[in-house]
Amino acid sequence: MTNKKILIERPTGALLSTNDKKKESIWRYDNCYKMIFSINGSMNYQMKRNDFTLSKEQFIIVNPYDEHKQLAIENHKFLIELDPLFLNEIANSFNFNNYDIQFANSIQKNPQITQWAHFVNEHASMYDEKIDNSVALFLDHSLAQLAILLIKNTVGIHTQTWNVNSFKTISPLIYKTMEAIMEDYKHQWTLHEMANISNLSKYQFAHLFKEITGLSPYSWLQLYRIIRSQEYLKNTGKSILDIALDCGFSSVSVYNQLFKRLYGGTPGTFRKKLTR
Repeated sequence: MTNKKILIERPTGALLSTNDKKKESIWRYDNCYKMIFSINGSMNYQMKRNDFTLSKEQFIIVNPYDEHKQLAIENHKFLIELDPLFLNEIANSFNFNNYDIQFANSIQKNPQITQWAHFVNEHASMYDEKIDNSVALFLDHSLAQLAILLIKNTVGIHTQTWNVNSFKTISPLIYKTMEAIMEDYKHQWTLHEMANISNLSKYQFAHLFKEITGLSPYSWLQLYRIIRSQEYLKNTGKSILDIALDCGFSSVSVYNQLFKRLYGGTPGTFRKKLTR
């Protein structure tokens, strides 16, 4: 795909695949959900709450109107835009929520989404500038597939649990550790304890875990604790302090800071939004 730019726009979203590596000097925001996926090489993006360096097959999801800018692209840029009404209508069909989805401001990695991205990017690369009905139909169905995958497999304010089944065939050892962590997420895990489950050294385990999930073991654990806390926020009258401690956070301030970094608001703010 050398020096080739592919842009396909549809009412429900758009696909951009390009080797354009130019740096963006100004902040931008869009009225859409944007999945920025690293096909290969690193990608550097800046957001108001975080800077991200994406490695191969990692991605981030930018929520509508979240300010961001591209700092550097090592190799290739692949992104998908999804219309907010389209994505939230699909979410509502699964009875996930009665509010607009907001995805976590975090690097993520998922085998099913990786497979989807490679397939769609390779398929799109076969077309020239002319977009015929078959291309439009292909992308329409693909965007619906992606919306479902994102809703069911990524972290957002709607997430009820973490679907890790697709990791089982990719890395049984890491999957086994994930299940153990999820079963006892309140425990103050050490890296040594996690590594023991996989029968690996601490160094081997930490390296493999990040390669498979896109996150360090501790960051993954904290993100899972956030997911579990969201159910408490929605379905109980527990105080924010009790929720933080019940979910394994060392303090309410650590919980508040991580929640705000991921979602831009405090747990209390989102409790009002989620229960209105």
